[in-house]
Amino acid sequence: MEKKVCGICGYARKPENLIIHQIVPEEVATQAGISYPETVVLCINCRNEIQTWYDKRVLGVSYDESARRFVPRSPAQMVKEYEAVYGEFAAYKKRRRVKRGHFSAR
Repeated sequence: MEKKVCGICGYARKPENLIIHQIVPEEVATQAGISYPETVVLCINCRNEIQTWYDKRVLGVSYDESARRFVPRSPAQMVKEYEAVYGEFAAYKKRRRVKRGHFSAR
């Protein structure tokens, strides 16, 4: 049996503190026609941190310069937005681990 670890920080001590996180929220994935959105195992701390990143960085609208107004993003654009923010978060956490000397080759 494979041991579960956080896909971001490598936490593995208490399995009950690990959860499956859907990178793109289910409602956005459904609207975009994605049947099986990508998931990752995260510890509770990383899950809470990524949610904060999503809340601050994923925008449901974009500015249309030709119309001079904000317009809703399409579901496909939202998928890309969530995936990009998740990638930025993972890279940020990896850089922090390397700086602190907690890097593990995975």
